[in-house]
Amino acid sequence: MTSPLLLPEKLKWVRYMSDIVITKWHDKLSILGFTDGTLEYLKVLDGNDRRGNVYSGRVENKANNIDALFVRFEAGQGKRGIGFLPIKTIPTECVLNRHVNNASEIKPGDILLVQIRTDEHKTKQARLSSKIKLHSSEYDGDLNKLINIAKTRTEHQLIINRGLTLSGEIDAAKHRLSKTSDTDDYKIVSDIKSICDELIENNIDCEYYDEEEQRISLAVHYSITSKTEDLLKKKVWLKSGGYIIVEQTETLNLIDVNSGKSQKKTDDFFLLLNKEAADECVRQIRLRNLSGMILIDFVSMKDKELQNELIKYIEEITSGDPDHLRFIDLTGLGIMEFTRDKKYKSLSETIDFKHL
Repeated sequence: MTSPLLLPEKLKWVRYMSDIVITKWHDKLSILGFTDGTLEYLKVLDGNDRRGNVYSGRVENKANNIDALFVRFEAGQGKRGIGFLPIKTIPTECVLNRHVNNASEIKPGDILLVQIRTDEHKTKQARLSSKIKLHSSEYDGDLNKLINIAKTRTEHQLIINRGLTLSGEIDAAKHRLSKTSDTDDYKIVSDIKSICDELIENNIDCEYYDEEEQRISLAVHYSITSKTEDLLKKKVWLKSGGYIIVEQTETLNLIDVNSGKSQKKTDDFFLLLNKEAADECVRQIRLRNLSGMILIDFVSMKDKELQNELIKYIEEITSGDPDHLRFIDLTGLGIMEFTRDKKYKSLSETIDFKHL
C-alpha cells in the first residue's frame, strides 16, 4: 500500500487501496482513479461527449449518390453541428414538420428527430440515426411521447442529454478500478465543495479536501502532476530500463517498445521486457483513450513459443477492457495489430498538450 505523505499527525489521511479523486486537471473537471498509488483511471468530464444525445435537427443537404442526409442538429457550431444520417435508418414518424410516406421523400428543410451514434472525430462529422434508443431516459422507452414533445420544440434543440450523471461517472470509475484492485472499498475525495455536496445528496460518501486546513493542495497530496506527466509525453520509461514510444497519427496509433541500454539480449529477457511493456501499453492506451487501429512493435523474439506466450498474456490483460481492445494479428514484421472501439475523444483531443 502506498505510504501517505509525511504530514502532522492530525493531518494524516488513511490511504485506501483505491482512491477516486475529483478535481480540476489542466483546468478541466476530471476523475482520477489510483490503485496502490498508481494512476489507473482518468476521465475528463469537460470533454463534451455528445454520444446518445437526441436533437431536433434540420436537413441541410441531401446526397442521393450515397443515400444520405446531412443534418444540422446544433446551431452556431460550424461543421461540428452537422451530422451524417443514412436515409435507410429513418423511420417516417421521426419527420417532425410534415407527414411522409417514405424516407426517400425527405428533403432539405425538413425537421428530423436524430440521435448521435458516433461523435465527430478529427475530419469526420458526427454519425446520426433516427432509430432512437431510449433506455435509461426520462421517456422510459416511449418513442411516441418523445416525438410529441419534440414537435413542440424548435429546430437545433437538444431534447435528451445522455451524458452520465456525476454519480454514474463515479460508478464507471469504480468498475474500472475493480479490475486493478482486490477491494471494493474506495475513498472518494474532492477539493470542490459542490461536487462533494452533490455526491452526498445521492448517498455516495465523499470527503471534502479543504486545502487551507490540509496546508497543501489535493494535487500535491496525490502527486497528480508527476503521475500524469507521462501521458503528455511520447516517451514512457519502464522500470526495467526499457521504454515505449507512443505516436498518434490521423489514421492509426503506433507504439514502439525498446530495450534501452540493457546488455541482456536473450529471448527469455525479452519476454519479460515485452510483458512489462504490454502492461504499460495497455495502461497508456486506456488512460490516453486511444482507439481505432493500434500497432505495437514489441522487441523481436526468435522463439515462436515465447511469441505465443506473449500473445496469450496480452489477450489476458486486455480481456476486461470496456472499450474492447482486441488483438487482431501478428504481422510478418513482428508487429502486433490491435483495434479498440471509440467511445470518447482521446486525451490529446480533449487537452491541448501543445500549449501546456
